Amino acid sequence: MDIGIDGVWGLVAKVAIIVTFAYLLIVWVASVVWTYRDVSARTRDPFSQTVSLILAIAFPILGLLVYLPTRPRQTLAEAYDHQLEAEALLHEIQEQATCPSCRRRVDDDFIACPYCRTSLRSPCESCGKALATTWVLCPYCASPRTPVVVPNARRNAAAIADEPTVEIAASGRQKRPASTATYTPPAAKSPPTDTPADA
Repeated sequence: MDIGIDGVWGLVAKVAIIVTFAYLLIVWVASVVWTYRDVSARTRDPFSQTVSLILAIAFPILGLLVYLPTRPRQTLAEAYDHQLEAEALLHEIQEQATCPSCRRRVDDDFIACPYCRTSLRSPCESCGKALATTWVLCPYCASPRTPVVVPNARRNAAAIADEPTVEIAASGRQKRPASTATYTPPAAKSPPTDTPADA
C-alpha cells in the first residue's frame, strides 16, 4: 500500500484536528468544572451559581472571562475567617477594662485612672498587689482586707466619736461632704436713665 505525500499530510492534518479538538474539549470541561467549584466556594446563591455555569458551558473562554471579574471577591471560608477575626477583635475590645468615670481604657493592674484620677483599686497592705474594690481578701497572699473607720461628714464631732461608720478601705473613694454653696442669680440690669444736661 503506497501512501503519497498528499496522503501523509492529510493524515497529519486529521491527527492535528483530532488533538486540537480533544485539547479544546478538555479545556472546556476543565473550565466548567473549575467555574462550578469556584462559584460553589464563593456563594451559596443558586441563581449566581446557575448563571456562572451557563456562561462557562455556553461560552467556553468568553464565559470564563466574564465570570472572573464578576465573581464574589472572597470565598465563603475567607469571609468566615474575616468575620471570626472581627468578632475576636470586638470581644477583645469589650473585655478591656475601662474607667467608670471617664470610660477610657485602663490596664487591669492600674490602681487609679491616669486620665481623671479616679481610684480603681487599692493596693494590698501585705503584698502590695492591686485589688478590686469588691474583694474581701487578697487572692495573692490571702490576707483579709481591714475595715477602715471613715467619719460621716454630716455628723458633728461628738457624734463621730460615739458612732463611727465602718467602710472597706478598698472603696477607693473618700466621701465628700455635701456642698453648702447656694445658687445666686445675677442681678437684673436696670435701663440707663437719661439725665438732662444743664445748658
